[in-house]
Amino acid sequence: MLSRVESPHRITAYLLQVLLVASLSTIPGVVVGDEAILANGIPSEGHVMLIGDKKQWDTMVVGEPISSASGYLRAELHAEEKAIRADWNGGGEAQFFMAHETPVDYTQHLDEQSALVVILKVEKKPTKKVLIKMGCGYPCASNADITKLLKALTPQQWVRLSIDLECFAAGGLDIQKVDTPLLITTRGEMSLSIADISLVSGLGPEATISCRQ
Repeated sequence: MLSRVESPHRITAYLLQVLLVASLSTIPGVVVGDEAILANGIPSEGHVMLIGDKKQWDTMVVGEPISSASGYLRAELHAEEKAIRADWNGGGEAQFFMAHETPVDYTQHLDEQSALVVILKVEKKPTKKVLIKMGCGYPCASNADITKLLKALTPQQWVRLSIDLECFAAGGLDIQKVDTPLLITTRGEMSLSIADISLVSGLGPEATISCRQ
């Protein structure tokens, strides 16, 4: 499990091509994807949702509203929107992440040119750098800087963001022992609502963030 943020390999190539949708009702559920990680704000079987900061990097989110140990991040399920809302208050570095209960070999996902797909809504734009990561057992990880992308989005608008799995592999991810399929971290203020997270085969070459030539 990825328990904190260091300075791993960065992914620098990405495309600001986000599919905007009017509401969650117009977005196909992640059940159509190859592997659902989060569905309607709820972790899928074999996955757990966590938040953390310097006092404790891995506080589990189990349904009730909860704050990280230092109070830098609060997570709460919004049942009416079928999404988890995460609010960073800028007090210090804090992270929201999904973890596999045991490490998973993503070789088949990589061979199938899969992409990590996240359906999210920016409630409040970030004030500092934001990283999205995949982890393979601390300190093994690979990340992308999504600050500019999030700042470019219209608040209160659901979007579908996809990241080519090849980018994470090229950035240093050990594809055979992925324990953290998604981690979002910042030191600044930011609010996001996240509805679905999944791995979808064949989407990698046309993903929002792609590293292919």
